[in-house]
Amino acid sequence: MITPDCEGAAYRQLAAVPRERIRNGELPPGRRMPSEKDLHDEFGLARETVRRALAVLRQEGLIDVRQGHGTFVVDAPPIVELHPGDTVTSSAGLTVTRADGEIETFPASTTLTVAD
Repeated sequence: MITPDCEGAAYRQLAAVPRERIRNGELPPGRRMPSEKDLHDEFGLARETVRRALAVLRQEGLIDVRQGHGTFVVDAPPIVELHPGDTVTSSAGLTVTRADGEIETFPASTTLTVAD
């Protein structure tokens, strides 16, 4: 349930719902995503809020918009478990979703380190 008074913007709360559905296999790779209207109807949120939530999922690489065909779930990248002291460096930009739902984007060549 999306609650406006809950911590975190409504679009981030909404993005968490299909993200979880993708991760648990309810929305498998190749499956067409519910439309903006379907999400609007299901959650009662403004269309702009739904668009922002879908933009987050696109930025995370979980969905792909195919003009004239719809929005589809892509093959999810593997989840890599990091341990204290591990570092990550990427030749592409990185998007980090924090435990509190906050999303940060870092430029290419950023080194991330797991704190002890």
